[in-house]
Amino acid sequence: MNVEDILIRTIGAMAFGLSIAGFCVISERGTKLLFALSSLAWGAQYYLLGVHTGFLIMLLTSVRQAVTIYSNVMGYRLRIALVLGFGGVAVAIAAFTWQGWLASSLPLAATLLGTWALFMMGNVGMRKATLATNALWAVHGYLFNSWELCLTMIVITVANVYGLYRLRGVAVVP
Repeated sequence: MNVEDILIRTIGAMAFGLSIAGFCVISERGTKLLFALSSLAWGAQYYLLGVHTGFLIMLLTSVRQAVTIYSNVMGYRLRIALVLGFGGVAVAIAAFTWQGWLASSLPLAATLLGTWALFMMGNVGMRKATLATNALWAVHGYLFNSWELCLTMIVITVANVYGLYRLRGVAVVP
């Protein structure tokens, strides 16, 4: 294993740790901050792997995650504007860095769905949408040698399914 491979795997392990830590903290802001930092690390790993769309989409995701820290105090119009803004930037990134259908469309679809879910859906709907985005990122991680991202998406999906199971039958206030 050469130095570059060690760096790629180390950054992936760090991103994995930040992603899992995001589920372990109590604070919603802390969770979103850790997710923003993990997205930065995933971006760095994709950069080193030469996956340009994944790299830039992850950087955009990091910014989006940081912005969602304040989504609970945002009005409907601002949230729609942010969905359209982040979505437009994501489409531009995919077009600018196009590396083929799988390399570019999987991250694009994941970020478009994830952006809508984070800004416009409630807890249960967001969790269900996250199942789809996790699947897209897991396939992308598998296809482009980000084993740590693939493993992270599997772990997060299991945690999410458990959370949905616990929420069934619970009265959810929108």
